[in-house]
Amino acid sequence: MQALARTKVASAEIGVEVYDRQTGVVLTQLSADQQFYSMPVVKPLIALDVLRESGWCLPASSTQTQLTRMITASDDGIASSLWVTHGGTAIVTRMARLSGLAGTEPPSSAGQWGSTRITAADMVKVYNYIEDELPQATRDLLNNAMYHASEHGSDGTDQYFGIPDGLPGTTWAIKQGWGTSGSQAVYNTTGLLGADARYVVIVLISAPSRYFRTLPSALTAGTAALQPLVS
Repeated sequence: MQALARTKVASAEIGVEVYDRQTGVVLTQLSADQQFYSMPVVKPLIALDVLRESGWCLPASSTQTQLTRMITASDDGIASSLWVTHGGTAIVTRMARLSGLAGTEPPSSAGQWGSTRITAADMVKVYNYIEDELPQATRDLLNNAMYHASEHGSDGTDQYFGIPDGLPGTTWAIKQGWGTSGSQAVYNTTGLLGADARYVVIVLISAPSRYFRTLPSALTAGTAALQPLVS
């Protein structure tokens, strides 16, 4: 998998974990405990913290609309507003404690939520927490948003790299991430596969920022190698 990605970007670093929720088995992993910048993949943690504050009940309809758009279209403006309102870096600290995330850390600069550090193994735990611990109404709110992720994000980015383009013919619920932090470019594809949400698939990739435009194809090439595991 890493070899396929590196045919596109030779210096790419990749973190992977694929988990079968039906059997409770990790099907494959690669550098699953290596930290990557989250970019918009931190948004499920923001959403979880909002739901925690509402007592795990559905919040006001206006907040539900915000959470849905933040996930579906990866709306950064909504994420930034909720980040500030709900305590910034404390969100990551709370959710890491709640979900047992050993390698997830808040950003060193409080306002840069995209520089939260995550691992592939931790993101599997986040998806399992959503599926196993949330009441049905709030779980459905997040899942419906991820199952209806738009082809383009609110900033116009094509967000069907990775899982959607690399694993065609599958049913998916995704949260994607992309951006730069310091000298690093990052693309992340994360989600549930199968109508029954059987598989959790996490693929994180980074490289020097000059490769920002070619990283999506590298990520998709690597993700495509997972097809035999999830079909």
